[in-house]
Amino acid sequence: MHGVSTRALAGMWRAAGAGDVSHLLPDAAQVALYESDTGLYFFSPRTAGDADFYRHFYASHGMHAALSADSHARLEFVDAARHVPAGALVLDVGCGSAAFAEHLPQATYRGLDPFAGPDAPPCVIRQGLAEHLLEANGRYDVVTAFQVIEHVADPLAFAAQLRALLRPGGKLILGVPLHPSPLTAIPNFLINAPPHHLSWWTVGALQALAEAIGVEPVEITKVAASPHEAPIYWMNRFSLLRAGPGPDERYFAHRWGWHLNLAVSYLLARLATRWLPLPRDGGACNVMLVARAPRA
Repeated sequence: MHGVSTRALAGMWRAAGAGDVSHLLPDAAQVALYESDTGLYFFSPRTAGDADFYRHFYASHGMHAALSADSHARLEFVDAARHVPAGALVLDVGCGSAAFAEHLPQATYRGLDPFAGPDAPPCVIRQGLAEHLLEANGRYDVVTAFQVIEHVADPLAFAAQLRALLRPGGKLILGVPLHPSPLTAIPNFLINAPPHHLSWWTVGALQALAEAIGVEPVEITKVAASPHEAPIYWMNRFSLLRAGPGPDERYFAHRWGWHLNLAVSYLLARLATRWLPLPRDGGACNVMLVARAPRA
């Protein structure tokens, strides 16, 4: 449904401060965005970012600091914590700084992240998912993954591994960026492009994923914007242009008007985030699946 040349995409990432990402993009002339029958949007070819890419890009934009500073008010954490029973053993996959732990005083928390920083707390296990699965198959009462699955090249295989970590009757909680939302409405907003995001998620796509891995949805809910997402809300408000749908359904392109619109809306959003509160009706940026594995 949409394609962007790899050369243009690499140039936009370079301008955004991510450095040279050409080695992370496919040899094909373009990266295409497709929509499946399930409602999942995915890029092809899919090449995920490596540790150096994330370290450089996130540091240049202060993303880890922003996420940690507002973790107490992060609405997907607040909503997810309601589904964690007292005494549960929880594994948080792709946990970063383990910020979700502060929302779970009633449970035993473990984080899993092979790229966790040196200041990560002792509850973080520095392993990859496949490695941990070898020793923890069927161990956990609750497995969570917030803002992770959209970064992986094979989301179905990833979700199946999460499912395998659950005890019978255990809960799987997935938080993902929502499409359509302010995230995907801003032209050339690279957070949503490879090698960062490789898939875009809808309510229907999460329903199909749950069915494919054999878990029963408890609820699928859209989650309102949290304080750390205020810049995205304001960028969307200030943007004079909108990406798809339409006869020219494009999300990324080397168009000077789009580049200028992105730069201006970004600068205005930084000012607005500093001086204005996030409106209560800021709209949903994410969607969360809560599902239960079959009981034995």
